[in-house]
Amino acid sequence: MSKSRKQKSLSESAAAIAAAGPYPFELWRLIPAEEFDKHRKYAVGAYLATCAAGDVEWRRAIAGDETCAVRIALRMQVPDDISYPVDARMTLLVYAALNGGAAAALTLANLLRRMPLDAQDKNVLANSWLARNARMAAQDASELRRRLLGEMYHDNGL
Repeated sequence: MSKSRKQKSLSESAAAIAAAGPYPFELWRLIPAEEFDKHRKYAVGAYLATCAAGDVEWRRAIAGDETCAVRIALRMQVPDDISYPVDARMTLLVYAALNGGAAAALTLANLLRRMPLDAQDKNVLANSWLARNARMAAQDASELRRRLLGEMYHDNGL
């Protein structure tokens, strides 16, 4: 499949998910971390691309600057009700976490626990992001161990 056709397919997938609902900006409060498949991730990314027209910090966060995403989220006051600005900031944080941001996932879990959501739902969602961080850390440690052992055996001629 050509690169342009593949990009078009991903865009079409993101559009189809957005049209089917829930909207990408609602996913942070509806589904746990492990249910974010590539289609949902692309839908979130496509949504965020429409949010940041003039704000440099938002553009940096969308481009992969996890620190900017965390800073934007932490500037927000915990609301009494979920509003569109809250959805947008939390979606930005989800996007950073989905792109490997451990600090974003930790911040997301912390903020989820403080949001005006059903207590059980917000605990399930927050725990899913903490568990995702733990799984990623375990994978990183395993890969590092394998690499170091491989270098040790190679350096010692074993």
